Amino acid sequence: MYICSCNGLTDHDVSAAVEAGATRPVEVYAARKCRAQCGNCVKGVVCILREALKQRNAAAAMASREIAAQQDGSRAVA
Repeated sequence: MYICSCNGLTDHDVSAAVEAGATRPVEVYAARKCRAQCGNCVKGVVCILREALKQRNAAAAMASREIAAQQDGSRAVA
């Protein structure tokens, strides 16, 4: 879905920017080599950015728990 018609910025662009390390709107725009022009898209970018960051952090936490569980399991066997 298009978030910014001035720059052709989509929700997929925001998600890709987060995967590449973006944590702030300015970093999302920089990843697309653009900037907010009229400003109408900023709220949408922030909303999608927050959601993408929540998903990334949840996935990282789950992976961390899985690694800890594997390590605990291998210690019990040894």
